[in-house]
Amino acid sequence: PMVFWAIVLGVIGGAVAVYIRAAMRVAGGVMARFAGQFMLRVLVAGAIVCAVCYFTPNLMFSCEDTIHAIIDDAAQVGIPMLLLMAMLKPLLMAVSFKGGFLGGPIFPSLFSATMLALVVGLLFPNVPTEILVACAGAGVTALVLKAPLTSILLMTVLTRADANLMGLIVVAVVAAMILGMGFQRLAEQRKATQAA
Repeated sequence: PMVFWAIVLGVIGGAVAVYIRAAMRVAGGVMARFAGQFMLRVLVAGAIVCAVCYFTPNLMFSCEDTIHAIIDDAAQVGIPMLLLMAMLKPLLMAVSFKGGFLGGPIFPSLFSATMLALVVGLLFPNVPTEILVACAGAGVTALVLKAPLTSILLMTVLTRADANLMGLIVVAVVAAMILGMGFQRLAEQRKATQAA
């Protein structure tokens, strides 16, 4: 049964990566309106991030510190808030990057995937937390980094995975890669249709 959950969580992680790409495109389009106005673009991006983080401080920075407290007390945070944070973090990351701020995508991506994995864990409490976090994280990092082997190694080290968990991580990465290839084919078909 845990192989099934590894596939589901890998697909969830892959879906987060697809959502991140879409958020980057949208934020890039919005921030392109400030072409030639670097300071204004940075101020607008900063204001958006500050306003959201004022009301949801768990979304500040890369979230690598706050994620542990949320994992430990996911039931207290609640499903609606977990879903909200999972949706907002990629948008904030996209606004930050396209607004001119520096940073990397790994921890914000892991944060969003973990929030969705915790929702699954609250709905299906029989799935161990380490499987939730490792498999969803492996799925998102495989597509965000476009490096499945690096994702497997990263999640194996971060979760100190044993052989069984490592096998589930591999299954999750394969599921995410299949989802990613499906979305890539759809995008190619769309481009071919528009070109015709």
